[in-house]
Amino acid sequence: MSQPSVQKALAAWGDPLPAWVRRLAEEVDATSLAAVGARVGYGKSALSMVLSNRYGAGTAKVQAAVEELLGLPGTSVVCPVLGEIPHDRCRAEQAAGFRPHAPLARLLRSHCRTCPNRTDTTGGAP
Repeated sequence: MSQPSVQKALAAWGDPLPAWVRRLAEEVDATSLAAVGARVGYGKSALSMVLSNRYGAGTAKVQAAVEELLGLPGTSVVCPVLGEIPHDRCRAEQAAGFRPHAPLARLLRSHCRTCPNRTDTTGGAP
């Protein structure tokens, strides 16, 4: 069984782990290297080397892509329904189950499916 990406990154980068590397590792653990790579525009090998702190090309562009596309705790996004909200709230709304008796939740659910801030790019229901 493979070691979780956060643990691999901690072993390679040390503690404290840069916030963007932690966010990348958490997203890889939640999905996969391929899924995250498709979202941020880097291949599985490149992301694996970043997580193991062996990426020789410099990480500034990877960091910018991770911060822009995956967001960091404490950052905000512009929601088409709610306006500017914390990135964490955006992720929570995406992950919320079906709430048929909450009009705002129904509106968010319909907009989240096609929102550019969506973290799950399969297009399914949040």
